[in-house]
Amino acid sequence: MKNSLRSRLFVYFLISMVIIIFSMGFALLNSLNLQHIADRRFEDEQFLQELQFNLDDIQEPLNTYLTSYSSSSLATLLFIIETLNEVVPNQRPVTSSNSDLIKREIYFLIDSYLIKLNEVIEQKRGRKVQQYINSYSDLNVLYNYISSKINDASLLGFRIQLAEYRRFLELFRKMQLYGILQILLATAFAFSILMRTLNNIANPMYQLSLMAAKLSKGNFDIPDIHFNSVTEVNQVAEAFNDMKLNIRHYVDELHKQKEIEQQVLTEKYRNLEMEQLLKRMELYTMQAQMNPHFLFNTINTGVQLAIMEDADRTAEYMENLAALFRYNIREKQFFVPLRHELEGLKSYYNILKIRFPKTLKLILNVQDDIVDNFTCPSMIIQPLVENSVLHAFKKKEGLGTITVSVSYIDPVLLISVRDDGSGIAKDTVRELLTPHTHDYKLNSRMMGLENVIQRCYFFYPDQKDVIDIKSSQAIGTEIQIRIHTEVKHV
Repeated sequence: MKNSLRSRLFVYFLISMVIIIFSMGFALLNSLNLQHIADRRFEDEQFLQELQFNLDDIQEPLNTYLTSYSSSSLATLLFIIETLNEVVPNQRPVTSSNSDLIKREIYFLIDSYLIKLNEVIEQKRGRKVQQYINSYSDLNVLYNYISSKINDASLLGFRIQLAEYRRFLELFRKMQLYGILQILLATAFAFSILMRTLNNIANPMYQLSLMAAKLSKGNFDIPDIHFNSVTEVNQVAEAFNDMKLNIRHYVDELHKQKEIEQQVLTEKYRNLEMEQLLKRMELYTMQAQMNPHFLFNTINTGVQLAIMEDADRTAEYMENLAALFRYNIREKQFFVPLRHELEGLKSYYNILKIRFPKTLKLILNVQDDIVDNFTCPSMIIQPLVENSVLHAFKKKEGLGTITVSVSYIDPVLLISVRDDGSGIAKDTVRELLTPHTHDYKLNSRMMGLENVIQRCYFFYPDQKDVIDIKSSQAIGTEIQIRIHTEVKHV
């Protein structure tokens, strides 16, 4: 595939890498050259300074040895002399460079200095006082002269370095210029390659996008398209032509199937409407025939029958159902004693325990000393528990837990219903906690929860935090009702 996009990009990549490697190699060679010049200058200066330091280090142990005849000072002195002998080069060729001539003179002067130093040491050992005093004086003169020569060599080296530094700057500027030119050339070459590649791909793809837009509008009569581009783009164009033809045949088939399905769906819809109408009529008829007192009496009859037949669990279930129904019938006021509300909740708890003995755990935490001291809106806790039972554990496997807590923290009566279910989405929580007008239609899925929330807002209009929902996905939900006992309700 000589004309494929991959082969072209590979060739362009190789060319770019060659240019980059050449540019980097050229810059590296120039950098190494400049580094070599700088290193050579600094090595000369460092060598001279090392000679000067060694000469300076001789003075202290020499004075100590001459004044006190210390063996340790003599050992130090001999070590420094040996170091100087190793540092000073033995080969000293004659050159035309002033710097090299001064260095050569310094080497010979150091040789003379070391010979003179050995004489002073021997005279000290032979206790020739006057001789080593005179020799020491000559040694100091020679030391000062050598130091001045080292300074002259350093100064001359600095001047040479200054001249070479100017050449160094000129070379560095040339390197910068060459580097900029290479970067510009490489950039221009890469840009030209990029534009050429983009044109070979972008123009055909643009034509394909136009044809696809026409195709998406249902225009299947557009002519086939052909390009002389890279192999991949040409293959895409041919595939597009085949796809257009297949879609046209498929759409025709879909239209035919849609007409048939539409006829079937219309007939099914009519049947469903008739079935729903019949079910509603049956429900309305049953509701009209059954009043609350008749249902309550029927439940009591069922309890007596279960007791007579020794069906204890059935009797317990019916008794709790009757107690819950009795509470619903008896409490006609908007506010009831907290004890009554909790008694109705306990009956509902017992019903749930019978219905869900293995999948639901119910916990009730109440301060016994507050149940007779406060009132609350009627049927405000049971709908919250029912909402958790209906919605919280649909996606949860295993045991679900619902905890109802009632406590008093002066002056707030706190009612909490918490579950460990799937949680409520944030958008749903925000929508539920929004106060609604009287003509708002409640959500049928969470009608009980919405009813409790709106009643709280109605009974406590000045208390903004009367109800709150804290929920986390896959962790659970807690609904808190805060009733300020010092504030009068509506």
